[in-house]
Amino acid sequence: MMIKQIKVMTEQDQYDALQEYNYFEMLVNTKEYVTKDEYDFIINYDKTEKNNFSYVDSYLGDYLNFNVYSEYDHDKRQLEMERG
Repeated sequence: MMIKQIKVMTEQDQYDALQEYNYFEMLVNTKEYVTKDEYDFIINYDKTEKNNFSYVDSYLGDYLNFNVYSEYDHDKRQLEMERG
């Protein structure tokens, strides 16, 4: 007879999981550029996000996040910088 073991999440486990989820959501939905460590965290949390990032090695960050990147906003910032 085989007995299944069920892991019961403690309140601390639930809190930690929620904090991890909130951090993941913040990175994926708000940061245009992420560091290598942030990128690694995102990919470890959800491997499907790999297609939404591109390595750019910019002074702004290591990876560009296509979830929040906007070509329009980028062009607007470039124009503002050029105009001074």
